[in-house]
Amino acid sequence: MGRWSSRFVVAVGVLLAAGFIALGGVGGNLYWNRVERTGEQQARTELPELAAQQIPIILGFDYQTIERSRTDAYKLLTPDFRRQYEDDTTKNVIPAARERQIISQVNVVGVGMLDAHRDSGSVMVYMNRVLTDKTKQPLYDGSRLRVDYEKVGQDWRINDITPI
Repeated sequence: MGRWSSRFVVAVGVLLAAGFIALGGVGGNLYWNRVERTGEQQARTELPELAAQQIPIILGFDYQTIERSRTDAYKLLTPDFRRQYEDDTTKNVIPAARERQIISQVNVVGVGMLDAHRDSGSVMVYMNRVLTDKTKQPLYDGSRLRVDYEKVGQDWRINDITPI
């Protein structure tokens, strides 16, 4: 009878341990789902407004102050996208802006959320741009952009900008 009672105690202990592990797994899953949903909702709330503020900084410039304005723009980008953007700006945009005395004025007229996750998201940006060069003849341009964001630490940074 002693063997049966010790086996019973071991079986109950194993069942209790399995129950605790299962409850821990369910609890952890519920917690993580809540973290994901909260992060997704935060992205949906923050990113459209952020894109409306940042796109004019990224795409707008004056040929006389373009280096300074690009330095401000670089702070808004992820490291990988910053390298790509900086190379393109240095090789193409700055020389053309100086040569033709270009002023780019950007006005965001609408934004909409495309995709949101806890640490990334995509926003559709509708913008109007006016380019003026030394001929003083303005060129009006309407565009749609897909702006991809990635969370770096506590900050949202632009990871890609794609014209649509």
